[in-house]
Amino acid sequence: MNIETILKSIFSDNEYNIKDVFEQKLVEYNLSRTKALKLLNIDKDVFDEILNGTAKQPNLIHIVKISEFLEIEVNSFINVVLKNQSLENISAIDTARKATFIVKNFDVKALTKLGFFHSNFSTEELVDKVLDYFGYSSINEFEEQLNEPLYSRVKKNHSDKMKDFWIRSAYQTFRIINNPNEYNRERLKDLIVKIKPYSQDVTNGLLTVCKALYNVGVTVVFQNYLTTTQVRGGTFIIDDKPCVVITDFNKIYPTLWFTLLHELNHVLFDFDTIKKSSYHLSDDNDLFLIEDQANTFARNFFLSEEKFHYIKKYISNPFLVSKFANEIEVHPSVIYSFFTWYQKELYGKNYHAAFKQFYPDYSNAIVKLNPITWNENNIKEASKKIKSILELN
Repeated sequence: MNIETILKSIFSDNEYNIKDVFEQKLVEYNLSRTKALKLLNIDKDVFDEILNGTAKQPNLIHIVKISEFLEIEVNSFINVVLKNQSLENISAIDTARKATFIVKNFDVKALTKLGFFHSNFSTEELVDKVLDYFGYSSINEFEEQLNEPLYSRVKKNHSDKMKDFWIRSAYQTFRIINNPNEYNRERLKDLIVKIKPYSQDVTNGLLTVCKALYNVGVTVVFQNYLTTTQVRGGTFIIDDKPCVVITDFNKIYPTLWFTLLHELNHVLFDFDTIKKSSYHLSDDNDLFLIEDQANTFARNFFLSEEKFHYIKKYISNPFLVSKFANEIEVHPSVIYSFFTWYQKELYGKNYHAAFKQFYPDYSNAIVKLNPITWNENNIKEASKKIKSILELN
């Protein structure tokens, strides 16, 4: 039973007057009112309250009994009963529907901590915030449009509300941007081999690459990382076009580039697999093998194990690291980042905080791309800005 449909029907014209139908049935069955109510085992006052709409909490069993007696389908009869309810009762039903929608789909506590919701929001304000943000006029429209990416996949054993929120936000962003360029895999392959030097330009490198990708039909956007999700990035296939999301997971400049190449590997080699489920996130355990392949692709693209073994001897010399980075056309922070990973993976050594002074501020790399934050008023306006940036020559 769709509560929103029922609520809408309350304000529409009924096909029949319930009291007239009851009187007709008394004539048809040759029964007096008193006898009919006795057979139904419903008190006269209770019956009148149900039909008049004065019953504060109509008994469901009584409603079913009356609908059977009148030969009216029970949902239709409920519509009639609700139509006769007081505005206070109707408002209570509507509020319950909205509350259910919120708790079913959103982690209110986490989103409040994030600043998406305010702590003093009423149920109405929570719903309004969600609908305004995603750009829909009703709960029903939201569920019809934005459940698509979630339920096109294999049925999940559990719901991760924050991850679902992230997915819906990304999906809606891509739908609004609606990249007009046809996806061309061969042009993408030609473009990828030219990407690496742009990592050296912290301010404009990613912007330049993302605009070039947009022109070959690959849309790349940035969304703020959502705590608890562990999502570094994701690849969506929407209208047969690849769409990539990158987050500021771990807030390190080299990770932005690693994630981009990781996702582009998925675009190149896992397009059909991802298309079947609409999207793939960088933390998906069900596709572990393609994750491993994408990680290897991205690592080898920037710093292969062979190159790691060469530079590890000189890692304490910033001049030589910078010189080597220039030779292989990457930003020096990329060298330090991958050196740290290889040391941990190959030798179990932790260099996690050893080279932080060589990492540039990652936010400088994405600020011009208008990353989606959770303080946006609505996705539509943010997406339009992103589209204009990507299309600007």
